[in-house]
Amino acid sequence: MCSPISALSHLKVPASRYDFDLNEHFLFHGAVPSTLAEICRGGFNPQMGGETSGKLFGTASYFAANSSKSDDYTEDRVNQLEKNAKRTLMVARVALGESFRASEPMPQINRPPDDDEGVVFDSIWADTSRQGGCVDHIEVMVFSEAQVLPVALVDYRHAVGCTCAFCRRRP
Repeated sequence: MCSPISALSHLKVPASRYDFDLNEHFLFHGAVPSTLAEICRGGFNPQMGGETSGKLFGTASYFAANSSKSDDYTEDRVNQLEKNAKRTLMVARVALGESFRASEPMPQINRPPDDDEGVVFDSIWADTSRQGGCVDHIEVMVFSEAQVLPVALVDYRHAVGCTCAFCRRRP
């Protein structure tokens, strides 16, 4: 039995009577369309984590508990889309297993840290600064493609007149 993460409890995949509790959650992943197409063809490749943006918690596949965090990654930083252009997010089932709570950046890592008994954690989750962490929105990082199952693509647009943080910083 894996330790539950209360901050993610609303996204937890209920274990059936035949399943082990893998601490699975439905989480969002944002990427440009070409990257999402690659993921749909071949799955996630954590070794590519951080190639197009930062890697605050090492080389891993990154997921968010809320769509607005993932929304930031749906466009190329150089060739930005129009405010109300179509965007796509991926929803994935992510098996966190026994997860390490990160309260500070760990940019140099390639795997989760060890627990007190020397056993490697299965994943990392970064808590918010309001809860003593170092990020604005909860993030989850996995280091093995076997821990992620893409389940849906969600197309959306920001509404005309949207006042989210993303739209407020756009011309």
